[in-house]
Amino acid sequence: MFDEEQQLIALKAKILKDRGLDCAQYKTNYLKRRIAVRMRAHVVESYREYMKILDSDTLEYNKLMDCLTINVTQFFRDLATFEALEKVVLPQLVSDKQNRKGRVIRAWSAGCASGEEPFSLAILLSEVLGNKLRDFTVSIYATDIDEESLKKAERGEYEGLSMEKVKREYIDRYFTYAGRYKVKDEIKRSVRFKRHDLISENALTHFDIILCRNALIYFSRNMQEKLFTQFHQGLNKGGYLVIGKTETLTVEAMKMFRTVDVRERIYQKL
Repeated sequence: MFDEEQQLIALKAKILKDRGLDCAQYKTNYLKRRIAVRMRAHVVESYREYMKILDSDTLEYNKLMDCLTINVTQFFRDLATFEALEKVVLPQLVSDKQNRKGRVIRAWSAGCASGEEPFSLAILLSEVLGNKLRDFTVSIYATDIDEESLKKAERGEYEGLSMEKVKREYIDRYFTYAGRYKVKDEIKRSVRFKRHDLISENALTHFDIILCRNALIYFSRNMQEKLFTQFHQGLNKGGYLVIGKTETLTVEAMKMFRTVDVRERIYQKL
């Protein structure tokens, strides 16, 4: 067992050195499960054997990174959450901006995968603002550690499961179709994609709303604490944080945010 643990430590160090992903911040059981998926694919039983495969097979390294960073998403994933954003959070945000004579709305989709979440938010903002849209500058920063997912996001082309929850009127209004659904330029222009590692890089700042959903559950409690602090610092006064339905604020984070919608995990900076 000791040898196995030492091998896992060596593998984590290798991944950090080769790909810049700090696996030490992931929950150990999660990490073992994800790596085991790739080891079974090659019928190897030790981390040492698997490291040899990584040394000789770049494609396998890419598959491992995909496995570790899990990029499963779709437009309007968790519909109730987006309904709460559309009916409560975004109207209040727009109202606050108008009262303060603000004209810029900045959002951050942290862990955006292939782009469905930030584009969903851009569509909702367009709907909420309506004919006021021309009076505002909407900037949505969408970040992820997986460069392949970011390339797909920048293309803005989707099909199948990704589109399952998109209303017909949204499809007609915000997409074109030619074998695949493509996000229209007026929505794409408001979203900027960038590689960013939540673990090793400092949080971005000056946002009115931050979405980090279904990523925190894979991190250790200490790392979650660090991220909640960074998100708090990254939000403007009264800014909103949205996390995943299976995720909870840490004890310290509860002191930094007030609950807007406990069911949908929406919080506001204190």
